[in-house]
Amino acid sequence: MCTVSWLVENNDYHVFFNRDEQRSRSLALPPQQFTINRTESLMPIDPDGNGTWISTNEFGLTLCLLNYYQGITPQGAFVSRGLLVKALSAKKTIQEAHQALQQSRLRDYASFSLLAFGYDIHGLFVQKTWQWSGKQLTQLQLCSPFTSSSVKFEQVSSSRFALANQMPMKSVADVKLYHQSHQPDKSHLSACMHRTDAKSVSMSHIHVSPQQSYFHYKNASPCSRQPFVTTELTRSLQTSHLTYRSLSNLNSV
Repeated sequence: MCTVSWLVENNDYHVFFNRDEQRSRSLALPPQQFTINRTESLMPIDPDGNGTWISTNEFGLTLCLLNYYQGITPQGAFVSRGLLVKALSAKKTIQEAHQALQQSRLRDYASFSLLAFGYDIHGLFVQKTWQWSGKQLTQLQLCSPFTSSSVKFEQVSSSRFALANQMPMKSVADVKLYHQSHQPDKSHLSACMHRTDAKSVSMSHIHVSPQQSYFHYKNASPCSRQPFVTTELTRSLQTSHLTYRSLSNLNSV
């Protein structure tokens, strides 16, 4: 039950992600810095599984995971999919993430869709998506936005994609407005989702350039007045030195 969209401006890319969850689920911890296999990453943490659904690292690689409810649920105990994202966040490129994904014991995970954003060896933007059905790993060709839902998936997907076609979706402000929208109504259909048992519990906006990565995060419904909190990774191309800082209460992203 999530929605992700992306936008490329010049040589920068932006990823927006609404996380939809049960109202009873624990509140996630906001993005923080992790060092995994000597790679610096920013990611929020789900305390129920100790993993994450979205990350960005010092090499400009961003990962997003959505549940694939139409796939096959494995029998018995399985590993949290959020731990897979956490492990892959240490990879330098999409190709490295792809190789690691192929080598993973995917049968230990429930079905999912995994989106990756980054740059190729020429510095050009690249987007890849893999889907694990519970039996087979395949690659998808996607257009923005992409969504998942455990309730009336076809109706929800059609509604959210139709709204995106109606809106400009040409600037950061446009896409942000889309993710905060209650069109056609404040319900399971809207990008900012509200149901009696679940809702959009957070909104992420990751902005990546060749020099910096910004993680703007709202730990509340996208439509709420709660401000975004921003964390930043700055990369020096000459020294590979990485600095980290947190900037609180930024309303403008």
